[in-house]
Amino acid sequence: MVAPGHRAWSSLLRRARPLSLRDAASGGAWLVLAPHPDDESLGCGALMATLAGVGQRVHTAFLTDGAGSHPDAPGWSGRRIADVRAREAAAALHQLDGHRTALHLDWPDAAPVMPGDAVFTKSVSQLAAWCRRHGVTRLAVTWSGEPHCDHEAAALLAQAVAKRCGITLYHYLVWGWTLPDLADRVRGLAVRSVATAAGRPRQHRAIRCHRTQLGGRIVGARENFRLPRAMLRLADRPMTLLLETRHAP
Repeated sequence: MVAPGHRAWSSLLRRARPLSLRDAASGGAWLVLAPHPDDESLGCGALMATLAGVGQRVHTAFLTDGAGSHPDAPGWSGRRIADVRAREAAAALHQLDGHRTALHLDWPDAAPVMPGDAVFTKSVSQLAAWCRRHGVTRLAVTWSGEPHCDHEAAALLAQAVAKRCGITLYHYLVWGWTLPDLADRVRGLAVRSVATAAGRPRQHRAIRCHRTQLGGRIVGARENFRLPRAMLRLADRPMTLLLETRHAP
């Protein structure tokens, strides 16, 4: 079974500029912004684990509570799903970097707000304050072209935070790998590659913590989401590819 986007991944890797682990682990902490609990593990879990393995602190923020993944599942209210997914996320983060604490912005799942909305403005301030408090100089978020509204919203939010704080913004890919024209769509963007094979075992363990998204734990929903097996193969790649944007203070 081949992971989605294998041709695009090879194309991006050929033109990527290496970002050494030494450089990635120096000059300040990282913040990973995930649209939902599980995107952090699937999209850049190996990067998080590899950085943690050399002593670099990686903070995590979740945009939504993930409550909409299994609508109308018998016995599973949105609140219950959100609570379970928050516990799964804490367990996954413990696998990735030994910490369980994350910033939860608690946006509703699949109903993002846009720039100019009071909630968006408040979230920018929250994240900017978090970055300053914890010495964050690199922010990683899902790519703005991802085919999911929450992933797009997370990218917009991160862009506003990076601009306010004057920090480097990286984009990682999750569902973007499923786009047939991905390589063409990111042709004009700078690509960085980080060797993260050392973090793959911890990434696999973190993904397994998100049991609600792997099938079998929640059943009978109108739309019973389950991560496709092919998507899980994304965690087998030896490099993490990031799209880079810099914002001057």
